[in-house]
Amino acid sequence: MLSNKTIYTIVSRTLIAAANFALVIFSSHIWGDEGRGTIALIMADSSLIIILNNITSGSTLSFHTPKVSKNAIFSIALVGTFFTSLAGAVIFSFIQGFQHFGYLFMIPLLISYSTSLSLFLLGKQNIKMYNIFSVLPPVLILFFLSILYFGLNRTNIEEYFHAYYLSYSFVLIIGLVLIFGKSGFIFITDITAAKKVVSYGTKSEISYFIQFLNYRLAYFFISDWLGLASLGFFSVAVALSEAIWIISKSISAIHYSNIINTQDSFLRIKMTEKAAINSLLFSFIAIVVLYFVPDTVFTYTFGNDFAGVKQLTVYLFPGILAVAISNIYGHYFSGIGKMRILIVKSFLGLITTVVFIFLLLKRFELTGACITLNISYITSSVYLYIMFGLEKKKVLMKMPQTKKEI
Repeated sequence: MLSNKTIYTIVSRTLIAAANFALVIFSSHIWGDEGRGTIALIMADSSLIIILNNITSGSTLSFHTPKVSKNAIFSIALVGTFFTSLAGAVIFSFIQGFQHFGYLFMIPLLISYSTSLSLFLLGKQNIKMYNIFSVLPPVLILFFLSILYFGLNRTNIEEYFHAYYLSYSFVLIIGLVLIFGKSGFIFITDITAAKKVVSYGTKSEISYFIQFLNYRLAYFFISDWLGLASLGFFSVAVALSEAIWIISKSISAIHYSNIINTQDSFLRIKMTEKAAINSLLFSFIAIVVLYFVPDTVFTYTFGNDFAGVKQLTVYLFPGILAVAISNIYGHYFSGIGKMRILIVKSFLGLITTVVFIFLLLKRFELTGACITLNISYITSSVYLYIMFGLEKKKVLMKMPQTKKEI
């Protein structure tokens, strides 16, 4: 069964997804297609800058929380994130004629600083506060956007980004008070710790970036070969199927926190196997539930243009389930610092996507895209399963026979 921490995390991630979905509906109705295009462009560029920021303020922060002093790890995040945000904002705003420099600097900076606080709480196994700090930003964005638009009658599209400023600044202040309220923050220069944080963070983000390309590369080919309408249809199917991952990601977050705070290799293996079984079971139940939702529900929600989207969603189920399980193995290797395995996994998935998208997309159109993603997801998942099996064998060889029988 799932622990209370995992259940709370699933609920919090569901709330996050709902709030983000509400933001899309809100902005689409108010500012239309052109406004959504501007928002999408700035937020997409911001997401890429955040990947750079995560070298010092992403999962590497939670990984090193049990190993590095609080002041040292936040000093590294403070400096590293500032300069990567600045560099990213300069590059992307230059491409756009310096139209959005302020947004491209402040939004990634505030998001990454706030995220570093929540990841610190995850590293400390304070799951309750971690979930609260994860849910607060999108909910507060909706709140502040409503105040600005309806309360103060500020209807310009810039208010969308101002709501981001207000939301993440609020979360940042609360987090700083919670974490540093009594002792205060002391800037510390620790070159040795910085090297470790940057090394882990770089490997982690290389893996994440390759995986990001793997998940979304098909979008570019669909847009170019089949048109934007097909891409829109396919993206909804992907979004619906990937909602299943809320369960896996929630279990993975708790599992990762446990792994980085556990030194017993045998116990790590046992925890991973249990988490993988739970992810398989509850993700499969979610898939069954989604399968029996009538297609008319999706058509009513998204419009008549999306009639039949459920069929594509069903086609994606095998790969979605494979990733739901392998996510656990991925967080195990991330938790013990073996990032090379995750880079290879992501690279295998990307290569598979590139090969099969050329073979299948033009011939089978969106069905071919679904087959491609399934092959990619299953290939990378099988690799992680094999590597976990080898890791388990190594650990068991070092364990006394009495412990193996526990």
